[in-house]
This record gives sequence, C-alpha cells and structure tokens, in this order.
Amino acid sequence: MKIFILEDSKERIEWFKEVFSLDNLFFADNVIDAKRILTEESNFCTLFLDHDLDNRIFVDSNEENTGYQLARFIVENKISFMSIIIHSMNIFGSCRMFDVLKKISENVHRMPFPILKYKVCRKS
Repeated sequence: MKIFILEDSKERIEWFKEVFSLDNLFFADNVIDAKRILTEESNFCTLFLDHDLDNRIFVDSNEENTGYQLARFIVENKISFMSIIIHSMNIFGSCRMFDVLKKISENVHRMPFPILKYKVCRKS
C-alpha cells in the first residue's frame, strides 16, 4: 500500500511518518517534485494533498505551486489512486481541488489537517 503526501510543513510530515509505515510513504513539498513522483511511481492507494505550499497560507489557486495545480495535473494525466484526502486548511483552495478531482473519482474527501489528526488519534 503506497501513500503519497503533498505537504510542506515539517511538523505535519513528522506526524505522517509516525502514523504510517515509512516503507510506503512518498513525500513532496512542491508541485514539481509531486508531478515527478506521481509520474514515475504508480498504484498509490491514498494521496494526501495540501493546497498552500512554500510555508504560506491562503495562497491563490492560480499560482503554480499549489495543490490545486497538482489536482489538475492528476486529472489531466489520469493518475491512478484509490482515494484522495485533501487536508488543507484553505477552504477555498481545497474546494477547488475537490471540484476538479470529483470529476474522476467519488473517493475524494476534504478533511482539514486538525480533523484528520483528531480522527486518526481517536482510532489509536
């Protein structure tokens, strides 16, 4: 089970490493690296996607280095996945990502990181 994570926060990356096995995790903190990984690797079970990158918040989705641009790339290149969780706190950006990704899969969910963390911790 391979998991891809687009995230630029060191604290969140550490949390993902603690929760999931390191053997199956692929990380990118920018869209260029994310596109490369998603093109070179295949058969990801779950993609966790942030919207705002470069340690910025409430970034315009039209900027190149955003989760929205990666979502468009996933759709245009028919990247395979079983599920996507958009964990961004940026409601506008995450809604745009959701709308694009929902065109190719019903298994796309929005779950801001604090809620994701809470739900995972409750299961432990």
